Amino acid sequence: MATPHSLKLLLDHARKQTDDAAINLGKLNLKQQEAEKTLQLLVEYRENYQSQFMESAGSGISPVEWRNFKAFICKLDTAIQSQQRLVTMTQQHTEAGSTQYHAHRQKLKSYDTLSQRAELHHQARLQKQEQRQLDEHTAHNFSKQQKNAD
Repeated sequence: MATPHSLKLLLDHARKQTDDAAINLGKLNLKQQEAEKTLQLLVEYRENYQSQFMESAGSGISPVEWRNFKAFICKLDTAIQSQQRLVTMTQQHTEAGSTQYHAHRQKLKSYDTLSQRAELHHQARLQKQEQRQLDEHTAHNFSKQQKNAD
């Protein structure tokens, strides 16, 4: 069985790994949320720009304005596609971070269970030792009383 000191070291290390994984997962979640927010802003900006252009186009636009609109919408679409790829990548990183956190958490629970069992085993040994000493003391006193009674 592992010594209490080695179990404590394992527990401390597992706690640190779990804490580090939780911090990392928090950072990954934040990056994912920021990427999703940026994507949403780009999509909204494109929709607003397109609707405003269509309103102004109702009164007529020049070919240069039309070409500028198409070029800008194309750039926005490219930015949206890039941002969608970034969102997908951050989601994958967040899922990997979550998996890592859960693995470290499970390992911590396992070490904690081992530590608790070791502590119970240690307490049981101490209790048996104390009981043995008490029995010996009682037997010694009883034998002394028997000698004094004779």
